[in-house]
Amino acid sequence: MATRSAEVKGYVFPETKAQATDVYARWGMSLSDAINAFLVKSIDVGGLPFDMRVEKPTYSQMAVLPVDEHYGASVLPKEMDDDEEEGLYDQLVR
Repeated sequence: MATRSAEVKGYVFPETKAQATDVYARWGMSLSDAINAFLVKSIDVGGLPFDMRVEKPTYSQMAVLPVDEHYGASVLPKEMDDDEEEGLYDQLVR
């Protein structure tokens, strides 16, 4: 494996760096690893490796299943039960 020796220098806000460091540390990556992965993926896809959006996506509150206090999680409505998966969701269906 070739040694990474080319330097890329950039400036970010200290808080951004700290938060990103924490995020990538959870994956066992340094910021250098993360930046290298970003650059490699950019080359692979021929541009930014993610969509650029003007607005954050919004979600309909009606589409979100409420949390059932008994189970401590959302419970699938009976009509969403999949008969092909034998018993996989039985404890989650009313």
